[in-house]
Amino acid sequence: MVRMFRPVTFLLLALAAAGSSTFTFAQTPPPGSPFDGSKHPNPIITFVETKDFKPISSDQVKKESGIELLGLSQEQGKRQSIDIADGRFVKNMSILGGRTDVTFYPVVRQKFQLPERGELVLYSFRFPKVALPPDFARIVLNEAALEKKKKPSEMRFGGEKPETLEIRGARALLFENDGQITVYWQEGGVGHTASAMLPRKELFEIIEDLL
Repeated sequence: MVRMFRPVTFLLLALAAAGSSTFTFAQTPPPGSPFDGSKHPNPIITFVETKDFKPISSDQVKKESGIELLGLSQEQGKRQSIDIADGRFVKNMSILGGRTDVTFYPVVRQKFQLPERGELVLYSFRFPKVALPPDFARIVLNEAALEKKKKPSEMRFGGEKPETLEIRGARALLFENDGQITVYWQEGGVGHTASAMLPRKELFEIIEDLL
């Protein structure tokens, strides 16, 4: 029999979370598969794969994604491309040993060329709808992201350990791998990740200046 989340599970997790490292996370990550760098855009966006993105015109983005995109001023960078990956509904998705329905919304990818500083990749998506009470969902998703496995490849972030910070007035997570930095934060129910091969201070300044 498929085990579903129950109210008693919520109480047990809530009590356990009070003394756990769950709340060291600055921002709740969305549900997703274990991160695989050969397939997924970054450790946060693992519910779509890089191959899923297809070009879309700028005037169709809001209609298809339901979100207002962030962008750069012309002085900071020029947008080179805009692509979208379709959303999907997953019934009885496995999360932390239980199962629940999850609605994933489209993900938009923007690539910007920065003057003499390489490329900035910005992903934006409406936070997935998890069929659980909001507070319970946050606990479950945080616990799932921290859950230890025998193999790092089976862990939510693929074994990568995020740092916490604040950006654009919101709590955020930071991943760094081989010089590439990825920052994840949320604004108004929309999740964003920004990735670039830049010094942290420069990337933070660009994120803060997003329009």
